[in-house]
Amino acid sequence: MAHLELTGLSKRYGENVAIADVTLAIARGSFVSLLGPSGCGKTTTLRMVAGFIAPDSGTIRLDGRAIERDPPHLRHIGMVFQNYALFPHLSVAGNVEFGLRMRDVAVVDRNARVAEAIAAVELKGFETRYPAQLSGGQQQRVALARALVIRPELLLLDEPLSNLDASLRGEMRREIRALQRRHGITTLFVTHDQEEALSLSDRVVVMEKGRVIEDATPGELSESPRRLFSARFLGARTVLAGTVDRGVFLAGA
Repeated sequence: MAHLELTGLSKRYGENVAIADVTLAIARGSFVSLLGPSGCGKTTTLRMVAGFIAPDSGTIRLDGRAIERDPPHLRHIGMVFQNYALFPHLSVAGNVEFGLRMRDVAVVDRNARVAEAIAAVELKGFETRYPAQLSGGQQQRVALARALVIRPELLLLDEPLSNLDASLRGEMRREIRALQRRHGITTLFVTHDQEEALSLSDRVVVMEKGRVIEDATPGELSESPRRLFSARFLGARTVLAGTVDRGVFLAGA
């Protein structure tokens, strides 16, 4: 059974179809990226899984339980937003602790879990600093720690690297993947960056105009995409028309 399963998920805004019959099955502990251009529906899909947007139709199942009508705080999902959404009036420790406070975790356990999460993202010694005193990369680490400290069943990442410079993006990609593997947490990642999707993911789901166009491993997408849109989005510059006859490609045929 898939850990996260989306079936027939749809969302309209008036005449605009944001999501059209999206169906996905994501295995436990895997890292899956939703990849596509702006406006393709990837963030809307992520926000429906998180509970911030209600689907018009379809189901969302997490570990076999339907959650599409549950409020966000009952879904046991951790999320890192594109702008990190840290509380400016709370310290690093206060931001990381917030979700545990809302869940009435005992103080002793809370302190231990906050210390563990901060150490996991290599911010030990920064506990009393405030977001304005941190670099972009450090703020992102705080957002990751805040999402992981509640020990969620599912981690959602909404383009968390887009605000970082190129060199820091590469470093944070490695750290995110290492944390995900260490915790064995099922992760759904939204990006429009092909390099991010191909380097981080077990599977990449390409979306266009609210629909899933292709669902494949990074290797399959790089070497033999099945859809022309996928090939072009991933950077293909040469397209040849032709037919395949008994396993042989005949250009122009």
